[in-house]
Amino acid sequence: MNVEKPKTIERQGKNRERLLSLEKEGRYVFHGSPDDIAVLQPRQAYNRSEKTGIIEKDGDPAVFATPYADIAIFRALINTKAVTEASTSQFGMDNDRLFFSATNNLLEAARAKIGKVYVLDRRKFHNFEGMQCRSEEINEPIEVIEVNVDDLPKNIEKI
Repeated sequence: MNVEKPKTIERQGKNRERLLSLEKEGRYVFHGSPDDIAVLQPRQAYNRSEKTGIIEKDGDPAVFATPYADIAIFRALINTKAVTEASTSQFGMDNDRLFFSATNNLLEAARAKIGKVYVLDRRKFHNFEGMQCRSEEINEPIEVIEVNVDDLPKNIEKI
């Protein structure tokens, strides 16, 4: 009698290593999303004004990306997709060191998610301000790398 073992999903975080290797090359930027996207099209971004506290348009429509693979991984997995209760997350940079935080419900929800990190040609992007950059043209990914909870950066603070 031949009994097959059930197939298991490998969760070793290997794709983060691949993305960090691409980051070191300096030729790519990254866009993290929970969604399947064939091409990234410019969209209108919004941001809360530090002066007024009101949500306002953030420049012209653009494709937004980051030169930091860990931010794209975080954005691909730590989001409110399939989360119904109140939640919050943040990321930023302090003295050239990335930091991340998220509520426990977002961290738990990430266990069931497969996110996508879109690898894009850095030469098509400009305005490298802090953690992001932008492109006003449609961008076709060079590569799409799936990520899971084991690919998340290890320094996420629970809030």
